[in-house]
Amino acid sequence: MANNRQIRDLFNATAYDSNGDKLGDIKEVFVNDSTGQPDFIEVSHGLFGLSSSLVPLRGHRVEGEDLRLAFPKELIKDAPEFNQDSHLSDTELEKLYAHYSLQDVEDVETYEADAPAQGVDGRRDTGLGAAETGAGVAGAGVAGAGVAAEANADRRDAAATAETAGAADSTENSGLVRSEERLNVDKERVQTGEARLRKYVVHDTETVEVPVEREVVSVERTPIDGAEAADFDGKLANDEETITISEERVNVTKETVPVEKVELKKETVRDTETVTEDVAREEFDIDGDVRK
Repeated sequence: MANNRQIRDLFNATAYDSNGDKLGDIKEVFVNDSTGQPDFIEVSHGLFGLSSSLVPLRGHRVEGEDLRLAFPKELIKDAPEFNQDSHLSDTELEKLYAHYSLQDVEDVETYEADAPAQGVDGRRDTGLGAAETGAGVAGAGVAGAGVAAEANADRRDAAATAETAGAADSTENSGLVRSEERLNVDKERVQTGEARLRKYVVHDTETVEVPVEREVVSVERTPIDGAEAADFDGKLANDEETITISEERVNVTKETVPVEKVELKKETVRDTETVTEDVAREEFDIDGDVRK
């Protein structure tokens, strides 16, 4: 069954490493000069996607719009640097093969190759215009190169045209295209911490003074007057009288009542952070007697 997957589809994918961690977008695709299959991609990563690395497509899988690479993020971030403005050299390819240990990884996906087109020095260089994909596809064989946008493709074509015209003693000048890097800044929301509200029981001691009453016994002596003495029968006898005394005692009981309500709320505070990054640009230097 024919494979309908196109190389240009890679530019719509988001790259993930072998552990499922997100890397970023696909900036460039490098196509093998001999097979027409994509061999390497340049993947953005790091803060705001300002860094990028060259990663082999060997062993990758495509799941919808997710591109699952066969290598961990740490290995990708430490990949050897390469010259973006020229074909990959033998030395650069050897470093990449050694860094990723490609002899232990097999290809899984295949793509429909574009028709070969003869370029400078007989090397085949397949490219997609920025109007179609927003990025280019470049050769990645023994001498491969990448282009990040239509401006780079135009610059390469203009340089090749100027070289061919010079070899044929032509006086036509196609000119050079100057490019520069633009700083794109993005934001992402990350979790920085958690806040929890807990309640716990604390035992305190309260002292309260409570007034209480009690009865006490006292002896009160009253002289007997003559009328009371007349009623006395004149006999001696034992006798007693009993009275009951009482007192107030304190009884303590406790009850639980709600006294306060506490809630956790969050609000957004806006700060300003300054991001500094080096950007490169091309300048023109004119040699010879040229009228400005």
